[in-house]
Amino acid sequence: MAEGTALEDYEVFARYGLHEPLRHVGTVRARTPKDAAVFAYTLYDEWRWREMFVVPRRDVVWVVRPE
Repeated sequence: MAEGTALEDYEVFARYGLHEPLRHVGTVRARTPKDAAVFAYTLYDEWRWREMFVVPRRDVVWVVRPE
């Protein structure tokens, strides 16, 4: 982990089964995508998801944004 690297918010998404809907399960803060993946797995894997991934919040494209 590089010193001076800022923390970034990552959105965590997961699904149970192949044909199940994708769910937003939470948010983690990390300095790197790899750290974000470790934090997400540690915090949110109690459900044994089939798939789980993290997306930097800055890369999320809002379609409808809450006011």
